[in-house]
Amino acid sequence: MSEPILAGFAKVDITPQLDNPPSFEIFDPIFLRALHLRQGESQVTFLAADLFLFDEYLSALMAKELQGADIDPDWILPGASHMGTGPTFFQYYVNQPTEALKQFGGEEPYARAAAEVVRQAQMDATPARLVLGVGQAEEGLSYNRRAHDGEGQLRMVSLTEFPQPPDYLHYNEVDSQMGVLYCQRQDRRPLALTSFGCHALALWDQRGNISGDYPGRMAGVLAAAGCDSLFIQGALGNVHPVRLGDDPCQRIAASLAATAQGIVAEAVLEEDAELRLATKTISPPSRTVGSVEEARSHWQEQPRQREGLARYEYWLAQHYQERSSYEFTLRAAALGSSVLLHMPGEPFAETAKAIRAAVPFEQVVVTCNPCPEAGYLPTAEAHREGGDEPLFAALGTEAEEQIRAAAIELLCSME
Repeated sequence: MSEPILAGFAKVDITPQLDNPPSFEIFDPIFLRALHLRQGESQVTFLAADLFLFDEYLSALMAKELQGADIDPDWILPGASHMGTGPTFFQYYVNQPTEALKQFGGEEPYARAAAEVVRQAQMDATPARLVLGVGQAEEGLSYNRRAHDGEGQLRMVSLTEFPQPPDYLHYNEVDSQMGVLYCQRQDRRPLALTSFGCHALALWDQRGNISGDYPGRMAGVLAAAGCDSLFIQGALGNVHPVRLGDDPCQRIAASLAATAQGIVAEAVLEEDAELRLATKTISPPSRTVGSVEEARSHWQEQPRQREGLARYEYWLAQHYQERSSYEFTLRAAALGSSVLLHMPGEPFAETAKAIRAAVPFEQVVVTCNPCPEAGYLPTAEAHREGGDEPLFAALGTEAEEQIRAAAIELLCSME
C-alpha cells in the first residue's frame, strides 16, 4: 500500500480597501486560494488568484517569502482567473479604468498573501481520497470570439461591440469540458479544484470595480453547498462568456457549480492512489521586438484609455531585448488514468482538444496561468489570419505547435 495523499486548503482575502471618497464598488470579496497535495516526497500546490494575472515577478516575490518553508516553489502552480474586476499590477492586456486599482509596483502585499495561503494550505493537509473527473458544461455559457462571416473573413467578436454574440457569424469551437479534482477527507470539508476555459469577463461592463466574476461566484456557490474550492482557468485563449440575462455572472457560476457537483456525484474515489508528477521545459522563440526606446516613445504617445497594446509592446521590448526565447515549463499531475496539465499563457480551445486526442490518458484536464511572459498562445492558423490574440502573443508563430508537441510527449511518457 502506498502512502496516503495529504490534501489541504486555505484562502486569504485580498480585497482592496476602498479609497476616500470611494472610486470603485466591491460587489463581492476576492481571494487567493490554495490546494496543497503531498504524498511522500512528492508535493504540488495549486494557487488560484482572483486577479487578472500572476506573472513571474510576483512568483519570485512569493518564493522569497517562502524561503525556509517545506514547500517546493517550482511546484506551486499559479492560476489567475484573468478577470477584469480586480486590481491591476500592470496594463498588459486590458485597461483598468479606475486609478485607485492601478496598483503598479504594488505586488509585495499580494506576494506575502500568496505565501501565507500556501503555508496555510500545507498546514491544513490531512489524509484524503482523490479523484480527477471531467464533464461537459452547459451549452450557451461561452463562445469563441474568433468568428467568420459568410465570405469566410475573420470577425473578432468583442465584448464592447456585441453584448451578445451575433447569430449571423460562424464561430470557431470552444472547449466545453470542465475538470474537477475532488478531495474527500474524514471529518473535514471536501475540497475541489475546478477548471473551465473561458475569460472571466462576465462583468465586463463593471470593470473598475471589484468582484471575483464567475470563478469567485462559483466558489461561493460550492462553499454554501459544503465544499471548499478554487478555480484555475482552462483553454480560455479565444473564448469569451455569453453575457445573457440580468446577472450573467451568477448564471455562469451557478451552471458550472452544478456541473462540478454532477462530476463529483458520478466519480469513483481512488483507493490507494498514487500521485505522479512530471515536468518538461522547452524554449520556444519569442516574437521579434523593436528597440526599447522606440517602444517607450510609441507607448507615451497613446491616449491613456487606449494604451494597453502599446504598453505591452513596451514591456515585451524590455523583457525580450536580450533574449530570444522563453523557458516554457509544462507540469503534469496524474492520478490513475487521469491527468492535469498546467502551462503558462493562454492556450486556445483547439490546443487543449488536440492534446487530449493524442495522449493515452482517459481524462485530461488542461489548466493554465495567464501571464505576460507567454501571453496568448495562438495556433499557426490564428497567426496567419491575424486578429487580437497574435497582437498580445509574446512568443513566435511556431510556439503553439512546439508547446502542443511537448505536452503530448510529456503526457505519453507518464502513461
